[in-house]
Amino acid sequence: MNVTFDKKDELNGTIAISIEPTDFIPSYDKKLKDYGKKANIPGFRAGQAPKGVIEKMVGQSILLEEVNMVASNALHDYIEQNKLNILGQPVLTEDTKIDELSKTASYTFKFEIGLTPEIELNISSADSYPYYSVTVSEAMVDDEINRMRKQMGTLTDVEEVGENDMVYASLTELNEGGEVLDGGVNAPSVPLAVNTIKDEELKKAVMALTKGASMNLNIFALFNNDEVEMSHALGVQKAGIADLNKEFRFTLNEIKRTTESEINQELFDKIYGPGAISTEEELRTRIKTEIQGYFEQQANHLLEHELFDSLVAKHSITLPDEFLKRWLMDRHPDKFNAENIDEAYKPEANYLRNHILEEKILLSNNIQITEEDIRAAAKGYTLQMFGGYNMGNLGDDFLNSIIEPQLKKDDFRSRMINVAARAKVNEYLMNTITKDVKEVSIEEFNAIVSEHNAKHHHNHEH
Repeated sequence: MNVTFDKKDELNGTIAISIEPTDFIPSYDKKLKDYGKKANIPGFRAGQAPKGVIEKMVGQSILLEEVNMVASNALHDYIEQNKLNILGQPVLTEDTKIDELSKTASYTFKFEIGLTPEIELNISSADSYPYYSVTVSEAMVDDEINRMRKQMGTLTDVEEVGENDMVYASLTELNEGGEVLDGGVNAPSVPLAVNTIKDEELKKAVMALTKGASMNLNIFALFNNDEVEMSHALGVQKAGIADLNKEFRFTLNEIKRTTESEINQELFDKIYGPGAISTEEELRTRIKTEIQGYFEQQANHLLEHELFDSLVAKHSITLPDEFLKRWLMDRHPDKFNAENIDEAYKPEANYLRNHILEEKILLSNNIQITEEDIRAAAKGYTLQMFGGYNMGNLGDDFLNSIIEPQLKKDDFRSRMINVAARAKVNEYLMNTITKDVKEVSIEEFNAIVSEHNAKHHHNHEH
């Protein structure tokens, strides 16, 4: 066997593997013999069929398997032994073609490979990026307290409909004559928030009703032409909404109004647990801290995205584009083809450039990903999936009961390793670059985030 490497340039090369019969015949003969011992062929005693008969039956398939295995192992060993840092997987060259296999023939396999570009890290405190710090106003704290009071409030029955009330009504489908449609929709108790009705005239008409009173109305106007909401409220498949008659009878059954909770110990205990908060001043301080923490998290997320995009561009990471396009079409022909490859390749290239810079940062700074890091990533991911901090009260034992089985699955563990690696890289970057802190209002911050999201979505369609 002979293996050679032709490095065409810094990003592309070809590995040629020349195989002689002596490389594959021993393993071929052994597999043929093993097959013969187990074969049950009519006309011969079990395991006693002549080698020639066995060879005619399965010789070509075994030969193909052994030749491919020898070539694949030689390719893998060469890449490992020579520490070639490749992108994607090797692809057979177009001129490597074997029409027929023979035990006495020699074969040469040529594989194109794409090489990971070498880059020099250029990241320091001289790299300055804006960091947006949101000023938390007392009005924002007031809004959050009011939201909590409503959330923890109680529903009471009232006699007149207010704009912020919830009404419960029966909705009955009518025919063209204004009579109840035989076999039509009849929903006996549908909840509806009055302030969600966009048609102002219709809203006024609903608010003028008293309990037990009815009116005919346009069902599509009542639900603002939202087919999903109509489907849920009326118990009708979304596909059948278009076939409904527009006119329905609306009969008001109940009027419910939310009475906000008082700012007292009962409210404090409902929100944060018994005894955690004792005064309104403590409540305001706690809420302000939480709001500040939320916006700091958002600001960090924004900076991490902007920072990484900027650093990838700064390092001018070039890729073996043509090779990678061929590899993608060869590996995923259902997704990539000659017609779409140029556009479909762009998000793949963005991902690879990000990955290359991330790996360089980890290796250059000897940053290790520990089992503790992986578990922390899995815990954070699980908390996020179940609503973040709201799961915190359930404790580590409950979280571990979810995480441990998942971490035994290769795909989940691999994902968590990637999450942990990015977290380590972000930590390094945040401690290396300079943050240019800029105080902004919540409105200014939201506008900055919206602009970033539009740009980020456009550039990262993967």
